[in-house]
Amino acid sequence: MKDLRQKVRMLIKKKMWLVLATVDENNIPYSSVVVYQSDGDFIICQTGENTLKANNIRKKKQVAVTIPIRKNFLHKIIPAPPAELHFTTTAEIKPKNDEKARRIFSKFLKHSDKAELPQDYIWISIKVPNKITTFGVAVPLLKMRKPLEARKIIFLDS
Repeated sequence: MKDLRQKVRMLIKKKMWLVLATVDENNIPYSSVVVYQSDGDFIICQTGENTLKANNIRKKKQVAVTIPIRKNFLHKIIPAPPAELHFTTTAEIKPKNDEKARRIFSKFLKHSDKAELPQDYIWISIKVPNKITTFGVAVPLLKMRKPLEARKIIFLDS
């Protein structure tokens, strides 16, 4: 299981996009795909000051995250669901001058600072939790068709 924990940590740091789900004050869900960077402990996303996801996080810090993973070229050919990491955790809004967020997101800053954003941007800081559900990670592609074999729950700090 130690190898799976290391693989999950590496995948979180290596991947670049995720699906972020929030809920509003009426518990109506909203999800969006966002580009992110991670240092392994926190995931940082950039968004507009008044986006729905930012407003939802200001009201309710609980979020759900899915990080899809394409395993290899065969994954495009063989009918199987994508490998994924899933977790719930907390998120918070950070101002655009937050140094920790800028440092973590630095790979994309040269592009985002030049982009013409319709509004001021802020950072979403998402805490990587201890408990993560995996699907298809460190599992052969064909075994992903068997959900009981493909799904695992891991604890990063155990």
